[in-house]
Amino acid sequence: MAVQITNENTNVPFIHNDDSLVRTGTIAQDAQRTEDLLQYTVLAYNATNQNWVPFIELADTEGESMPRGIYLGEDIDADDLKDGDIEDALILVGNAYVNRNLVVWDQDLQTSDSIVNPATVNATSAENALVETAGIYLEDSEAISDYDL
Repeated sequence: MAVQITNENTNVPFIHNDDSLVRTGTIAQDAQRTEDLLQYTVLAYNATNQNWVPFIELADTEGESMPRGIYLGEDIDADDLKDGDIEDALILVGNAYVNRNLVVWDQDLQTSDSIVNPATVNATSAENALVETAGIYLEDSEAISDYDL
């Protein structure tokens, strides 16, 4: 007698390759923060103070207008960001293929199509900037459980 098996594939991985680069870093304090910082949020790197910040700027001279990584830790409460820097945060900094559907654009202020450094010769989309600066590629993913087999 044949046995039918149902596989519930709801635990879709965020990173699709094994050799990605993950480092710890400091996420800068934001005294005006009103929303939690969510897992898988795209980050920019401030070259002046060497802290990470959510990618929300499109034109900035300190590096915050260029997405360079993705936050991997648990959600951070807005009040914790108001109180001070977040030390030892896990950040995906390169060499990765990630699930596009799980990527978070902080407070929906930008998207993968946002143009960073507009009106300069370096203008590019946020998605291309992640590829160019960090080697992070956004991939479409589908769970097998989305299909009737």
